[in-house]
Amino acid sequence: MSDVGDQLTMGDALSQAERIRRGECTSVGLVSEAIDRIERFNRQLCSYVALDTDSALRAAKAADEYLGSAGPEALPPFHGVPTSIKDIIDVAGLPTTHSCKALANNMANLDDPLVTRLRRAGLVVLGKTNVPEFCSSMTTSELHGVCRNPWNVERTAGGSSGGAAAAVAARLCSVAHGTDGAGSVRVPASFCGLVGLKPSRRLVAFGPDQVNTYFGTSEPGVLSRSVRDAAALLDVMVGDQATEAGWSPRGTQSYREGLVQPLPRLKIAVSTTPPLGAITEACEGAAFQASQLLTSLGHSVEMATPEWDAIMVAAGGPMSVPGAAALVGPDQYDQLEPRNRPLVSRLATMTLVDHDQWARQTLAAAATFLRFWDRYDVLVTPTCGMVAPSVDWAPWDLSPEEHMALFASFPNFAQPFNLSGQPAISLPLYVDPDGLPIGIQLGGRLLDEGTILGLAAELERAAPWADRIAPDPAT
Repeated sequence: MSDVGDQLTMGDALSQAERIRRGECTSVGLVSEAIDRIERFNRQLCSYVALDTDSALRAAKAADEYLGSAGPEALPPFHGVPTSIKDIIDVAGLPTTHSCKALANNMANLDDPLVTRLRRAGLVVLGKTNVPEFCSSMTTSELHGVCRNPWNVERTAGGSSGGAAAAVAARLCSVAHGTDGAGSVRVPASFCGLVGLKPSRRLVAFGPDQVNTYFGTSEPGVLSRSVRDAAALLDVMVGDQATEAGWSPRGTQSYREGLVQPLPRLKIAVSTTPPLGAITEACEGAAFQASQLLTSLGHSVEMATPEWDAIMVAAGGPMSVPGAAALVGPDQYDQLEPRNRPLVSRLATMTLVDHDQWARQTLAAAATFLRFWDRYDVLVTPTCGMVAPSVDWAPWDLSPEEHMALFASFPNFAQPFNLSGQPAISLPLYVDPDGLPIGIQLGGRLLDEGTILGLAAELERAAPWADRIAPDPAT
């Protein structure tokens, strides 16, 4: 690997796009470097499960040619930069497997609408990243194997966007698509030392022809190295209102532009009391450090905890409906992993009345939970109450009872925001004594992505993490 190439993989995605604009590198060079790293490290990390390197190199060549003909001012924000797509939405010509054996040959003919938006923003799609079967655990599956954390390959990268997080942390792409149904972007971000953003419920929308008619807790999300990348990619994901219908409830200002606006002093609550499980001393200490940093920046900070029980009463519902039950039939249930067979069977028998009752219960619980934000602008917590555990912590072949008992003890501060629909972001502010990342989560009001992104950018400036890079795995 060349020194030039190594330097190219170190910057965030927007800085890479800017280098392409200035002629300091090419998209072909950047994409080739990412492919080289995938060839060297993916066998050990198992972050990618499908690649289309020929198409990626063609797209990179076209991006370089377009720069030569159109000029730098005409380029989209992520022009020529490599990305990855989580293996639960369609990329034309690649399988969409959800890491399920029954879907191993489920080839996509068309791009998902979100992939179309990402390509329009200039991103070059390298391939699909690993997930647990139906996004139900840490990233390990019978079909695709164990995804490992670049910071320590004996640790998990998290779930369910673990493959995406491992790819960004190991610099096998520049920024990644994920989805977050119960912390599935923010937990991997915390474990892998990245920024992980989950937007408000249905902020990312595609109009009446693409609307999901069912209520759910899962949203598209971002895994990135910087806050500005996350803000710029959120702009892309919600759509360009100048060129397509404005179905999103976003404001008039772009999220990236909002980062340079002065941030008012905020009233911030800090909590180290998890909804479930027990927090470790290192993660608790990180939250206290964050509270001190926020105080030094002039914010009003106090210890306070929302009514976790008020929102967690809805945690027994599905992340999406009909979810996996729409993908496999009863005659395929024997191909599913043990822990997921009851889940899929239950989804298949859920009636419209059952779904409506759960949706109403969740919205009522959220109304109670959200009253906390009448008193505070932002809630700050650890993203998880623990650092990345062993890759053996949640193996794919657990029984349903073992799986439920294990996650009932998982100190996950992220899931409540899926149930309430609020935006939340994980920031890689700290590490534990062994050098493992500890994420700090900011949770804001519904549709107030601007505030948490602005505060995140302020924290990034005060305690930068750009030089904190995961080591290359041994080969």
